[in-house]
Amino acid sequence: MSLKKRSAILVAAGAVALIAVAPGAANAAPRHAAATTATAVSSAAVTPNSSINGSISASEILSRAASWNGTPYSTTTYKDGPGNDIAYRTDCSGYVSMAFHLSSSLTTVSLPSVVHSISKADLQPGDILGVLGPNTGGNAGHVLIFDGWADSAHDSYNAWENSGDQGVHHGTIPYPYWPNTSGPAASLYQPYRYNNESGTSGGGIPPWPNLVEGNSGTDVEAAQYLLDDHGASISTDGQFGANTVAAVKSYQSAHGLGVDGQIGPQTWSSLMVQIQSGSTGDAVKAAQLELNKYGYGVAVDGSFGPGTNSAAVAFQSAHGLQNNGQIGPQTWETLVGD
Repeated sequence: MSLKKRSAILVAAGAVALIAVAPGAANAAPRHAAATTATAVSSAAVTPNSSINGSISASEILSRAASWNGTPYSTTTYKDGPGNDIAYRTDCSGYVSMAFHLSSSLTTVSLPSVVHSISKADLQPGDILGVLGPNTGGNAGHVLIFDGWADSAHDSYNAWENSGDQGVHHGTIPYPYWPNTSGPAASLYQPYRYNNESGTSGGGIPPWPNLVEGNSGTDVEAAQYLLDDHGASISTDGQFGANTVAAVKSYQSAHGLGVDGQIGPQTWSSLMVQIQSGSTGDAVKAAQLELNKYGYGVAVDGSFGPGTNSAAVAFQSAHGLQNNGQIGPQTWETLVGD
């Protein structure tokens, strides 16, 4: 029997046992009194860099979340996560369990065993907001994945959510949650961070930078190359001017992102392309630029040859990453992060 099938059976059996002990613990997400501002974000392919229950970056949490976009909500159905190593329950807490790459589908009652409380000021993309803990089974609890502030006042935020009325979707939500829903009161929602998320304190993977009009430098030039890799035709001059703003807005609109012309965590994660030995193109040039920022001195020629591979492996080793030479979510975020 394959690991995937065996995992699915074990997880399903565990869920049945849990329901027998605590009816309704597999949460039925609330319907919104006012519909969320949902956006049609494409379901991206994900190359898992994390191991089951292991360290995982915020960018991979968000990439895994996006991979289920459009999945219908169900408290009884299971679906494979990226990599097909575990099948997860397709309700709100099973969805978060999948995004964290856990070994099974937790519930809002049991999720506190793998997260810790943080403040509103500490919220970063990849964190969660929810009503968690004892007595939060069924409609008494809910959880969703924070994906950045939607306004400068921090009165609303972007989020990945699996709710009963819409399934998995990406939308904008008033902080801390919608009022007057059939579920828990908005005031009960609290922010949390996954215990094994990397790069959140004491070193590790730095957060994505936020680039805006007027910025300049290597990160801007790398972003321009990534935009061109996705079909834009702009000068890669390292200057975040009007043409770059227009290209960013066009990309964001085409990919269901918040259209603000800024390159923040959500847009970086979407622009990121996994590359490796043998890859060619503008995304390779972007990575070569970033490697040179750290002193590796590779040719910015768009060809992922032995020199670039050696530099990538050396960079990964120096930063505690898996040193396989592949530039995926964690390596990109570490290269670009500030």
